[in-house]
Amino acid sequence: MNLLRVLLRAPVAASVIVAMLAGCAASPGAAPGPSTAVPPAVAPAREVTEITFPARDGRMLKAVVSVPAGKGPFPVLVTVHGGQGDRGFEVLRNVADPASDSPVVQMFNRNPWIVFAPGYRNDWFGAEETDLVDAIRHASRLPGADPSRVAVYGGSNGGRLTLRAATLEPKLMKCVGAGSPFMAHPPYLFGDVAQPPWSLTSPAAQAWMGRTRELLRPAVTRAAARSGKSEAKLLEDHSAQVNAAQIRARVLLLTSRADEQVPHVMLEGLIAALARAGNPAEVLTVDKSLHGFYWGREGEFGARAGRGNKTPEQLREEERTREVVQSFLGRCLAGR
Repeated sequence: MNLLRVLLRAPVAASVIVAMLAGCAASPGAAPGPSTAVPPAVAPAREVTEITFPARDGRMLKAVVSVPAGKGPFPVLVTVHGGQGDRGFEVLRNVADPASDSPVVQMFNRNPWIVFAPGYRNDWFGAEETDLVDAIRHASRLPGADPSRVAVYGGSNGGRLTLRAATLEPKLMKCVGAGSPFMAHPPYLFGDVAQPPWSLTSPAAQAWMGRTRELLRPAVTRAAARSGKSEAKLLEDHSAQVNAAQIRARVLLLTSRADEQVPHVMLEGLIAALARAGNPAEVLTVDKSLHGFYWGREGEFGARAGRGNKTPEQLREEERTREVVQSFLGRCLAGR
């Protein structure tokens, strides 16, 4: 489906997020954690379950849990879908189930980790953020979970929420991975288009961000009124770049210079802010891959609509991305 048609058809609060994304276990006595190498192609037996759990205000949220065989304790990987909130179990399964069409999710399930994919509300700058925090806390308390080894991985809007959770509750997670996190610094999106970083992006990126910015304006106005803040203050407060010093987890950022929805240049400020805060991110920047490469799914949808088959270089970049993600999470969840 054409991404802009989705945007124009859906309610503003939901459509904005859709637009953004056209989106270690150790037995007792064993060495902690997995190898950092990409695991074998065949996933071991796992139990996949659809559950609900309560948010802090009592709202019941959906989640899909994929648990390895054995007693644990297992590290926990929380996977955060992109797009709008209030999604069905089928969306959550696609970021948790060994049968996912994402090679990255398949890889996660070949590791002895609990994979936990939570839902969150479609509530811009509001309950979506606290829902994810509550989900991470719930995942860390699952039977067989090791609460001292929790990681979070998300892309686009899921990447934004992942970074936001790391600023809100820094002690909940050891490491976070964010693929092309949308609006890591909201003032950039609402800034002067004639000035950097806007002026350094491609015409295609400027067109996409311009349409998205206009769709976001009413949602930002509502969120600011609800919070009692000015819009400028709201945007600053929800910036991972501004709040980089609050992030205690190790950070992996995945970016692409060909990404037209979250251009690499829009993330350079976050990379610099984390370095200044004494927590420099590990960064993988590829050159040819489109938005969504951090999941590696097949098909012409979202950012890939009408683009045809992936090129050999894009496929190599996705393979390299999987290697980097596996290495980062493997080292972090093994305590290395």
